Amino acid sequence: MILVEKVLFITNDIYINPLKREGGVRNCTFEFIGLLAKKFEVLLLPVEYKISFLYRCRVKLGLNHYNDYQPNNYKLQIRELIEKNNIKLVFLNLSNTIRFSSLFKEIGGEDIKVILCSHGNESGDYLHEVVRFREKSTKIKTLFSSYTLGRMLKTESSYRIKCIDMVLSISPTEEQIERWLGAKKTFMVPRTLQKEFLNLHPVLNRVGFIGDMSHTPNYTGVIALCDALSAKEHTIEIKLVGGPESIGQEIAKKYSFVKYCGFLQEKELVEEVATWAYFLNLVFYYSRGVSTKLAKALSWGLPVISTEAGNRGYSWEEGKLMLAKNPDDMARIIIENSGDKEKIKADQQEVKIIVETSPSLEKIMTQLYPQLQAL
Repeated sequence: MILVEKVLFITNDIYINPLKREGGVRNCTFEFIGLLAKKFEVLLLPVEYKISFLYRCRVKLGLNHYNDYQPNNYKLQIRELIEKNNIKLVFLNLSNTIRFSSLFKEIGGEDIKVILCSHGNESGDYLHEVVRFREKSTKIKTLFSSYTLGRMLKTESSYRIKCIDMVLSISPTEEQIERWLGAKKTFMVPRTLQKEFLNLHPVLNRVGFIGDMSHTPNYTGVIALCDALSAKEHTIEIKLVGGPESIGQEIAKKYSFVKYCGFLQEKELVEEVATWAYFLNLVFYYSRGVSTKLAKALSWGLPVISTEAGNRGYSWEEGKLMLAKNPDDMARIIIENSGDKEKIKADQQEVKIIVETSPSLEKIMTQLYPQLQAL
């Protein structure tokens, strides 16, 4: 019998709880777990936020800098897991679990190697809240948030230098940021694509978007594109899928060419997207994380109109997607292409080539495993 090495994976319970609704962070979490499972037996340790009145106040004021957990509450449980299973590699899911790294070093010293599974640069995303969307905050919260941004950067760098042995990043952009923050070693884990091609029957001039409209990057992307289309003559129909209903209905009421579909179950969703000429990946600036919606669209074989920022975290050998520089450019591309039956069919073929030549979890682990052994 061959014994498989056991590793420990620390994550918030909400990202592995089957009762929770699917989302980008959840998808990335299971992708990390799936990657590790190609070589190891993965032991999951679910942790929970330590919600208190003080914690809520810090979040409300924008003063929370990686204080979501109290690692010492899990000290006995972690020590038992390490000793019982001879754990040598520990993986932390998301940067806000970073304070657990010092606890592992306290328990096991340099015999324990701690690897951070990053979902994107959190302080960089916070920067957008402080600067790009500052008009949505009060002056006092903006002031507190500016202070917190400095504390976040200091914490990120300090733990990477002292306690983190390696960072698994999601894109070349994040790899460089991680090195700038002081990461000892980095490895990019690209998103993987599944071959789940749908039977497509696109309606000309119909395009669509899937996303949580309460999520600022999604909302601003939708509004920016709709504003750009409003300034042009066209016969485009945009289908919006996702919640919350209040925001979706508000957008549909404001723009006559938008039809809001609400939140759809899998069967309904598949039937709906199969009628789209193009799937829209509305990412117009670099926010934290990658667009997991893009992986879903590509796996379904949907032709996609994306952006350079929207493609961040993806890798393939052959095939091309149409890329827009900004909302106005995307509006132009939609108008010029979504009514062209032959162009749509050609772009469907490009997507199939992309899926066929994208990396598998097995291939990624073949490259990652020697680096983990060398820690």
